[in-house]
Amino acid sequence: MLLLLYALLAAASVEPSGGVIGRAAADLAARAEQGLAPGKIALAVLSPGAEGLREPIETALAGTLAGRGQAVMPLRGPQLADPEGAARALGADVLLRVRASLSGSTLALACEVVPTRSNFFLQHAPGVRPAGSRTLAATAPADEAVRALATAQQPGARPLELVPLAGLPERVLALAAGTTEGGAVRLAAVTPTGVVLLDPRGAVLAFHALPPAPPGPHVRDAAAVAAVGNFGGGRIAYAVADRPESEVLSATDDRLERVASIAISPVGSAPVATVPIAAGGAGPLFGAFVPGRGVLADLLSPFADPTAHPRSPRELIGVAAAPRPGRVAYAVLGSDFTLQLFSPTLDRVLPDVPGVGAGFALADLDGDGEPELVASSAVPGPRDRVRVLRHGARVAVVFESADVEGALLSGAAADVTGDGLDDAVLAAALPGGATQLWLLSTDARGAGR
Repeated sequence: MLLLLYALLAAASVEPSGGVIGRAAADLAARAEQGLAPGKIALAVLSPGAEGLREPIETALAGTLAGRGQAVMPLRGPQLADPEGAARALGADVLLRVRASLSGSTLALACEVVPTRSNFFLQHAPGVRPAGSRTLAATAPADEAVRALATAQQPGARPLELVPLAGLPERVLALAAGTTEGGAVRLAAVTPTGVVLLDPRGAVLAFHALPPAPPGPHVRDAAAVAAVGNFGGGRIAYAVADRPESEVLSATDDRLERVASIAISPVGSAPVATVPIAAGGAGPLFGAFVPGRGVLADLLSPFADPTAHPRSPRELIGVAAAPRPGRVAYAVLGSDFTLQLFSPTLDRVLPDVPGVGAGFALADLDGDGEPELVASSAVPGPRDRVRVLRHGARVAVVFESADVEGALLSGAAADVTGDGLDDAVLAAALPGGATQLWLLSTDARGAGR
């Protein structure tokens, strides 16, 4: 309590012209203003893991920029989920997206300067940036006040908790979560015999049997992909390795009914991008299984493109999409257990993350506008562990669970508990062939309320 009181007093005393935060803000503002004429600046400040820093840094930056003749518009609350969209809606010329962190004894401010002024030649593509962004940073030695602010917990903030959600009698090959056509959040689990529809409490609502497998040899290790997204509405799309087609299912009235199929027709040894592999806030992704193998080709496409080909010989274990993307929208796990991160436009962003297991998801667990990486262990064994990683210049582990039985082999993310924050669901394959579903959330006990 004394720490929180001290932090609040420190925040109230921050002046843009002095103190550690003031000096760092002045340095960052001077760098950001280079080449900018006076105008409207939207300011989005995030400080994941150090929430007490956000408000004083925003105040210092806004004051410094205003003193330099800029009209500053701070973005807060829901605006931080899509700061570029919010900046354009406000008519801003530029967005300053600032991420604050405390690394050891150093306060670091990383900033992306994003042009957002409307461009006549791009009026039919309002989501396209009129020019490239630039990145910059400012640092300052942290003092006692900064450290207190960084460790002060926001009122009402709750810790993450991992709780068992439901058990299924079969192994789950793929897991998906999202809002279906009726507006309800549902889970979809692909098993060797069919697709299981579950509610947020883990209760089974419907089952759809897989079509009969074609004659001939099959892949040794069964594999599948699944997604809930815009496949003609909030529908479920899935595919199983070595099957001739994938299916799109409707979950209207909590019944699973086939509404479409997508043919999978490899041309020679080159797979065709017709398999739905993930879906999130930035849209769906399509890819392809490597012929005769239960892995995906290194191929990402925003639509079913029969002419697309793999970018490299690299093989993929899985793909995840963030329900509420920020700079990161998709994550791709290679067979070397190294994760690559992609923006909504499928550009590579941030350093790769090594040591990620097959059970992983992207989820904005704290509502800061940037998804965290929920990852299982890459080390095989009879037990597994759930970790939450914040990715940036360096990866920080912000949560690690106790051991759970089995191997976590698939994951998904959605607002399962209805509290406005993303949650993660992970499937642990048990030694006897069954599966235990786990829920990771700051409101884990409120699932399905």
